Amino acid sequence: MKKKIKEITSVFSQDNPKIKKQIDKVKEKGHQRMTILVIPHGYDSSFHFQISHFTILFFLGLTLGLLSLAIFGIVRSNNTQTEINQLSKIYGTYFDTYITHANQLEEMKEEYSKLNENMLELFTLIDGQDDELLKIPTEDWIESSAIDSLQKEEKEDKQLDVGRKYLNEIYELRQLKHRMDNYQRLVETNFQFLYQRSDILSRSPLFNPMYSYNLTSPFGMRKSPTTGYWEYHDGLDMANATGTPIYASAPGRVVRVTYSNVGYGHHVIIQHDFGFSTLYGHCSRIYVRSGQEVKAGEQIAEVGATGNVTGPHLHYEIFISEEGKTDPEQYMQAGVY
Repeated sequence: MKKKIKEITSVFSQDNPKIKKQIDKVKEKGHQRMTILVIPHGYDSSFHFQISHFTILFFLGLTLGLLSLAIFGIVRSNNTQTEINQLSKIYGTYFDTYITHANQLEEMKEEYSKLNENMLELFTLIDGQDDELLKIPTEDWIESSAIDSLQKEEKEDKQLDVGRKYLNEIYELRQLKHRMDNYQRLVETNFQFLYQRSDILSRSPLFNPMYSYNLTSPFGMRKSPTTGYWEYHDGLDMANATGTPIYASAPGRVVRVTYSNVGYGHHVIIQHDFGFSTLYGHCSRIYVRSGQEVKAGEQIAEVGATGNVTGPHLHYEIFISEEGKTDPEQYMQAGVY
């Protein structure tokens, strides 16, 4: 193998007479000179100079190299400009989005401040205890806690350059989130109160048992229309035509469907939550039975003139287990529909 390499090297070596002869021939042609005659226009004198073939080739190669570099620079510049334009467009889009989100953040902060004020006011209206408010951290603590958590995340963020930090809006958003989290207890307290009150109202006899009526006798002392003597009237007399629908004023369970010849005639008693019961008297027809569960607003009977009456009407009573009978008009005027 070494012998073959030596033979090949000797063939292409400059010591080889044939190779040396070819190199001398090339050098001879390269050193040949050309005479260039320059005759300026309008001048009698002229001048000339000589240049070798090697020099011509050198300048020709140099010109081609510079031209190639120029073409490459132009193409590269165009590509770079295209990338710059694309990046500028993307940056513009992100910047517009950033401005939009920054404005939205300011609106969120303002809206939450108003909401928080309303929550605090509502808390005082529902007899909230100061001890509950003392459990809510101060604004300085919330801000400090948000900043500390973000700075810790910045140190652990490998995509963030050393010494760089998040945008100010991120700090503001984190502070807003901390405020919402810490004021959640206040929201839950208010919600629990409102939910309980709403539940109580929805199961209390606050709905009118008839859509339209003429109040002929209120609750309290009155002169009896049948005997003419003064008596205590323990309900409301709501007059309307026979057959007018009567509705349950609250959800509950029917505990009595009966008839009294000298009193309420055909009447229904419904037991509700929280110690309430309602009575619907002098009915012409009854659509429910004892033990049946009814919903608020469900039709239970029709107006009639049964029992001790002078005309068709509904005798409506509300009584509470511990307080006894109460004025139904106070509940009917509560404004809950």
